Amino acid sequence: MTTTPSRSSSHAHAAAHPPRPARSRRARSGYAVMLLGGLAGVVTASWQTLERIAWAADPDSLTVCEISAVVSCSSVFSHWQSSALGVPNSLVALPVFAMLATSGLAGVLGARFPDRYLRLLLGVTLGMTGFVVWYMQQSAFAIGVLCLFCLGCLVNIVVAGAGLTRVVAAEHALGRGRADRELGLLVASRSDLIAWAGVLLVVGAMLYVGLAG
Repeated sequence: MTTTPSRSSSHAHAAAHPPRPARSRRARSGYAVMLLGGLAGVVTASWQTLERIAWAADPDSLTVCEISAVVSCSSVFSHWQSSALGVPNSLVALPVFAMLATSGLAGVLGARFPDRYLRLLLGVTLGMTGFVVWYMQQSAFAIGVLCLFCLGCLVNIVVAGAGLTRVVAAEHALGRGRADRELGLLVASRSDLIAWAGVLLVVGAMLYVGLAG
């Protein structure tokens, strides 16, 4: 003899586990941009790592970005700033970009992440952005040479960060408080995109002043 669940128990189950709202277009596009920036970052950091290995084996070898005395990757590798955290910077960037790429792909495919994970990913991305901006400042005013791989990493982290910011806003990962409301207003007015583009403009100005002077 089989029994069927009562209507009251079905209602209780639905109340305990309400259906999640459909994902917004902003969240879907944000995950797609994260995937794009993350994948490009993985390629850039991996390529730089291979070039760094080849340079370590033969310091006289030339990398693909040996363009001039100002644009030269091999000239940058020998400075301490290129291993500021004890390992080559590309090995720091690679796992960050891998996280962004895999999270973006999972989001595009419909996965949902806990709010704390999205907050962690945002914090890591902002930290990585700050680190790359610092390195660009060092390249412009201390090293005096630009590495195109590093510049590529900056562009890729900005692209991925812009997508992640929109995901965090759309998924209300900051909660429903003041921070969430302010981030929502920034995204609605597209001021978040202006802020991320501003990072590129600031770095571009630093490089121009430091390297062209």
